[in-house]
Amino acid sequence: MRLLAFAVLTWIAVSAQSQGQLRADREKSTVTYHMKHALHAWTGVSREVNCIAETDASGNLTKVAATAKVKSFDSRNSNRDAHMLEVTDALTYPNISFYSKSVTAKDGVYRVSGVLSFHGVERPLDIDAREERVGGRRRFRSSFVFLLEDFKIERPSLFMVKTDNEVKVDLDFLF
Repeated sequence: MRLLAFAVLTWIAVSAQSQGQLRADREKSTVTYHMKHALHAWTGVSREVNCIAETDASGNLTKVAATAKVKSFDSRNSNRDAHMLEVTDALTYPNISFYSKSVTAKDGVYRVSGVLSFHGVERPLDIDAREERVGGRRRFRSSFVFLLEDFKIERPSLFMVKTDNEVKVDLDFLF
């Protein structure tokens, strides 16, 4: 999995010689997940996201790759975070990564089709990312939902009641 993330990021860096390349500001970019249980809901935030994008001569995105370490997500509850590391088998599968296969633009919205890799499983993923300008910089925001069971992750439980299968993810990348 580490090799895949490294290979994708290297491929984009090498192929960007004739186009532009954007690197997300690691201090201001986040990936946030939202989960629910019958008794409560919570979020976990990673502020340690690597994201690079390639642009064409007009500045439109043409490729995107992103990766985050599973252990970098903070839900503000160390016991919950430790349990999530166990459930996701983070020692064996330390990264969550995405790379695009195609990117199309229309009216400030990018349709990004690619592959999400998590817990040793790769699944196709299509997302719509909205672009906005912030102080001369480019910000891309998107949300998507995935199911834990699609990635062969057993749903955590509390008092013998499992969490919802659905995980909502918010992306916020500032370039």
